Amino acid sequence: MMCLSAVTIPALALPPRHPPSATLPEHEFPATPVSHLSRQWLDVYERGKSIFPSIAIVASTANAYLAWRLHDVRVPETMGCSWSSLYITAVGTTLGIIPWTLTAMKAVNGQLKAHAVRDDASTAEGSGEMVVSAKEKAMRAKQDEQVPGLMQDWAWLNLCRAVFPLIGGAIGFAGAILDPCQMI
Repeated sequence: MMCLSAVTIPALALPPRHPPSATLPEHEFPATPVSHLSRQWLDVYERGKSIFPSIAIVASTANAYLAWRLHDVRVPETMGCSWSSLYITAVGTTLGIIPWTLTAMKAVNGQLKAHAVRDDASTAEGSGEMVVSAKEKAMRAKQDEQVPGLMQDWAWLNLCRAVFPLIGGAIGFAGAILDPCQMI
């Protein structure tokens, strides 16, 4: 997940070597047309949506099993919590990606997805070269200008989201290092 934020999105939004206009700085222009850039984002998003939740569920299932299995195993007094609460915390933290995605990322995801599929209906109808009013063109230009910033916002939000399973994994790993079976 962190790779998407740290590598994929910045690579998709790379500026061209020479800016298309001498009046605007190079960093404001992605090398790819914005309509294609949002389609690339949607593809990355859909792939991640089909892969990462499954990984989080498998890891959480393993931690939930350990919470159940170790519920009556004695803990060291210095630990300050039970094995079950340690592993349940790992489960909750890992699955924190779900509410984060549904709340903190909802608006950005919605705007990027809407941009990515904005012309799909006209293309499906065979009117890919549809006539667009001046008002519609202005609205589309404004939406196009927003995409690089939205992708930056998404990359940061996704990086925050990646911290949840990282912390959950660290908690579970800490429990494994403490080796509850040796405490019996």
